[in-house]
Amino acid sequence: MFRRTLLYAGPPNSSRWYDVAGPDETVGARTLIYLRRKDGVDAGEFRKFVNRQLVPALADTAALKELRTQTFLPWSEKLWDTPNVPHDNPHNQRFHASLVLGFSDSAARDAFFTATRSRA
Repeated sequence: MFRRTLLYAGPPNSSRWYDVAGPDETVGARTLIYLRRKDGVDAGEFRKFVNRQLVPALADTAALKELRTQTFLPWSEKLWDTPNVPHDNPHNQRFHASLVLGFSDSAARDAFFTATRSRA
């Protein structure tokens, strides 16, 4: 039925949902972003970067109404060993984390991605 299937799994506590908005604020538009780590970067160091640097920087923008992250385990053939069905992606196309960014509406989402930071 399938020639190839892909699954990204994470270690325990690898999915996080952050409080970046009040309970009465709604999400009208979302963006899903997949991240890849640079060759030679350790998976643990990458997770630390996502959780300790990237997330706080995103949360501090005040533009988000939702922020979710998930970091993935490195791909291992032993975890996805199904006869006659490849579960691997080429090395240069594997993802290592995902972000869900939620905004009040599509205009706020578009403004977030087109805004430039002013330089001091």
